[in-house]
Amino acid sequence: MSIMRTIDSIARDYRARRRRLATYLEISSLPLEIQKDIGWPDFTDGREELARPRRRVGGNGGGA
Repeated sequence: MSIMRTIDSIARDYRARRRRLATYLEISSLPLEIQKDIGWPDFTDGREELARPRRRVGGNGGGA
């Protein structure tokens, strides 16, 4: 993988994480009744997902 692809991949992951966080914060600011109506999970369900970066499966066929 070239250095530009690596940088692009990191940038895309960062932007996606920021969008997820922005969405989470926006919905979390809604009243609890509306959050329940749309089926939004409570804070403890989503906190771990936001904090942990996702690992890619596959790749260049290299080692572990």
